Amino acid sequence: MIKPRPLRPGSAIRLVAPASPFDPDRLADGVRVLTDLGMAPVWTDRVFQRDGYLAGPDALRALELATALSDGATDAVVAIRGGYGVMRLLDALEGHRARMRSPLVMGFSDLTALHLFLAAGAPRVTFHGPNVMGMARLDSASRARLGAALTGVDWEATFSWGGLAAVRGGCATGRLFAGNLSMIGALAGTRYAAVLDGTILVLEEVHEPAYRVDRLLTQLALHPDAPRLAGVVLGDLGVVPDERPLLDAAVTAFAARLACPVVSGFPAGHGPSNHPVPQGVRASLDADVGLLRVLEDPFERAEAVDGG
Repeated sequence: MIKPRPLRPGSAIRLVAPASPFDPDRLADGVRVLTDLGMAPVWTDRVFQRDGYLAGPDALRALELATALSDGATDAVVAIRGGYGVMRLLDALEGHRARMRSPLVMGFSDLTALHLFLAAGAPRVTFHGPNVMGMARLDSASRARLGAALTGVDWEATFSWGGLAAVRGGCATGRLFAGNLSMIGALAGTRYAAVLDGTILVLEEVHEPAYRVDRLLTQLALHPDAPRLAGVVLGDLGVVPDERPLLDAAVTAFAARLACPVVSGFPAGHGPSNHPVPQGVRASLDADVGLLRVLEDPFERAEAVDGG
């Protein structure tokens, strides 16, 4: 398992725009969150490009992302925004895979495609977590988790979550993967499909009516590997309050199709509560007490390398 080093004060974080364009006037708010944590965010003017609903042409977005992942001077790569566009880059990124290093990689929503691309190579830890444009509106708990996740402080506490609501009881251990429900569905059947066998799957979604979330959950439950899911953890699925009863019914039906523990109420999604989640590490889920916790350090520590 390839693991990133934890960041330190002054670590260089390369900000990339591999998906949708963003409001340049709001970038400074997110950057300030990272600088307040002692980090050194860097980016190029390329991130401000627009090409319809994309942050510039595919070729340039792919080159920017591949360069960031291959640059030995980059300690972390963090997405500015999600939206749509990363899956368009996956074929182009394959040509750069051999040169990619192991910086800390963070992003969510559409960046699920990047997490799955990286997982399709040598097993490695990346982080499903806030994009830069959402950092300024994180609640205090999420900001604290962000800082701890980037710097690797007290990983056992940082990556442990209680108070989850049981939808289907039981206990399980497995490899953790967090992602956007629509992106997991969009990449099903491709060579970048999420591995379900033995996985504790954390899901988030945004701006979808209840019937579409129902359809995506049903698709997931019908997957040939769904019976071998270790567990499912539901974050914010982005349904408007008026449709919550419909969503609750869909979630109950989804859990009834599975043979694993299912919980809801996890702090991941497009709102102010969005905690970083390390991808690919071993974790345990106890739905009966509402606890998800990571069982291994997601980071490569210097002392392990130096023999100290």
